[in-house]
Amino acid sequence: AVDGFNALRAEALLRGSYRDDCSKILRYYDQLHAIEYKLPITENQIRIYFKWQDAFVSGGSLFGSKQKTNGSWKLAYEKACVLFNIGHAYSDLALAQNLSIDEQMKAATRYFQLSSGVFSFLKDYVNANSLSDLSVDFEPAVLACISWFMLGQAAELIYIKSASFKDEVAAKVAAHAADCYKEAYTSSRTESAKKVIPESVRASFTYHKEFVIFVVIIADELVTS
Repeated sequence: AVDGFNALRAEALLRGSYRDDCSKILRYYDQLHAIEYKLPITENQIRIYFKWQDAFVSGGSLFGSKQKTNGSWKLAYEKACVLFNIGHAYSDLALAQNLSIDEQMKAATRYFQLSSGVFSFLKDYVNANSLSDLSVDFEPAVLACISWFMLGQAAELIYIKSASFKDEVAAKVAAHAADCYKEAYTSSRTESAKKVIPESVRASFTYHKEFVIFVVIIADELVTS
């Protein structure tokens, strides 16, 4: 049973990109959820040591060559790491869409929204299971930052699609996107997040926020003129 479980894990996780398909990692997460309260996977019973590398590197770089390897006997830790990768998978799928095609733009928006929801849920899950000390990726501010940024990208795509909206509706959509980017930037400025989120990434939040605020001003002028 353990060998089969490990084979499923390897099949789900040993890949460089989720841009084609994320069904295997979702299936693996479903299996983890199903066995969570059925099998005593602990250090003293069914022994499976789950190892992962951090996505972020302390000092402000991302997915480089100096990631710290962490591990735990907790199944909750494995679930949290898989959730992080599911959030990443949805963002990967969003980025793979051709935004010049209407249906793919809708899909990208939905994937960004799903990614945001996963990271938001993960923040609460990590807190409930006392996992934040096991990885820099699990810092609450880091997860909040990613969640808000994904939601901001979804809102920005909705704005791009808003040519058929009334001007005041488009302005509200743009304002929502700006608020999301502002929240992402605010989260990234906390001491715990600044240690791991690269400065270049934090700067991009500011760029997105300022651009969308400019759009809001223009849209508001159209409404009031």
